Amino acid sequence: MMTSSLHAVMGFPGLLLVIFIHMTPSVSPVTMTPQANVSIEHVTVVQGGRVILPCNVDLEDQPVIWVNPGKILISLDDRRLIDDHRISVERPYIKVWNLLIRAVRYNDSGTYECRVNTSPRQIKKVRLEVLVPPSILSQLSSDKVEVTEGETATIVCNVTGIPQPNVTWYKRNYRTIGGSKERIGEGGEILMIKNISRHCDDIYECLVDNGVPPAVSKAIKVVVQFPPDVVVAKPQRIGQRLHKETILECQIYANPQGVTKWLRHGIELQKMRKDNKYDVEVIHNDMESSITLALRIRDLLDTDYGPYECVGNNYIGEDRETMILYEIKPPPTTTTTTTTTTTPALIHVHPQQHHQNKDIDFNNYHRDNYNNNNNKNNKNNKNQNYYDNYNQEEGDLDGRPNVNSHHHGNGDDDDSISNGLAKSDSRYDRVKSGNEGGNTWTVFGNNNNDGSGNGSGVRTTLSLWLFLFMLISIPTLIHATPVSL
Repeated sequence: MMTSSLHAVMGFPGLLLVIFIHMTPSVSPVTMTPQANVSIEHVTVVQGGRVILPCNVDLEDQPVIWVNPGKILISLDDRRLIDDHRISVERPYIKVWNLLIRAVRYNDSGTYECRVNTSPRQIKKVRLEVLVPPSILSQLSSDKVEVTEGETATIVCNVTGIPQPNVTWYKRNYRTIGGSKERIGEGGEILMIKNISRHCDDIYECLVDNGVPPAVSKAIKVVVQFPPDVVVAKPQRIGQRLHKETILECQIYANPQGVTKWLRHGIELQKMRKDNKYDVEVIHNDMESSITLALRIRDLLDTDYGPYECVGNNYIGEDRETMILYEIKPPPTTTTTTTTTTTPALIHVHPQQHHQNKDIDFNNYHRDNYNNNNNKNNKNNKNQNYYDNYNQEEGDLDGRPNVNSHHHGNGDDDDSISNGLAKSDSRYDRVKSGNEGGNTWTVFGNNNNDGSGNGSGVRTTLSLWLFLFMLISIPTLIHATPVSL
């Protein structure tokens, strides 16, 4: 029976298939839908950092895979399927299937998918954005720009970064003492300076920032070349005496510095003379494009005075200025003459008196005699008071009397003369007496120490006394007897 049935089936192969299918037991498929969060998430990371892409699946025993933005399978369950050690699947919990990326690169950006193979299939999408800090492409940027004055300078600062960086330009003003940088231009990767001048010669800085730290900057030096500009101090004249030494100086501004020299009558002055007459020195100033050219001239002669020229030139142009050297005459010698004027003293000689050399106070003498003259009827008493007063005033100076108590001739004469002098001019208030060569002399001096008693009243009094002196002295010398008036 079995054999006949087998032959029958082999003879009818289509019938065998129908029988096999009919004999296979029928199983109804079971569809299980996992509870997965399928909303799109955005994750941002800075280049070089690490990032976690999240994926949570509630059901167990369901295969989970990760696919990169290039649709390449990254992992199956917790196994990595690509050769990139920076990537791994992290499962801190059973339902968590996170994707970890270390040392993130910019080309890691894109949309990643976390898939669960169910029916229907569910997909969790994660958008990864990689931020790149700003950077300057030095090989495509300017390092040093050299232009000639009046041309246009173009400065380039080529930058990159995510998001696109902003470029800000500054001028440092490094030549200005205490100067700070100033912002120039409107921004952008290219800065253009039209009709540039020597004052634009400076260091320029491009600052690049896109909000992702750190910001970067680059310094670019701009060199402006210009013809020489020679400057001498005003008023362009300097003086010196003969046989002295002097120095002439001029400032030369130029870029580049070329030939600099001092000329005299069109001939360059050098240090090659045997007498070492001239010495030319170049002094470099703080400013790069400025020098001081100093000419030292020794032992000035008449032929050295006159104009000198300071000359500077380079391949762009030439400039020169003139300095005048003139002679300073020595000041004239002056002689100071001092004139001394001496006022003679009045001397009254009494040959018959033998007095010692003493001083008496004429004011006291005048005052006492004036009081004694009130008694006109007793002349002898008046003369006695005069000599008593004289001895009282002068004798106390050295403890002994200075004048003899006797008087030759009529005392009326001397008293009248003394009273006349005292009343005529009170400035003559000192009387000096002495004995020299047998003759007695009396000196009337001025008590005004500053010598201001030379007025008309004094001259009148002196004239009167001189006249009286002649009337008294001449008969006395002839007859050797006192004369009464």
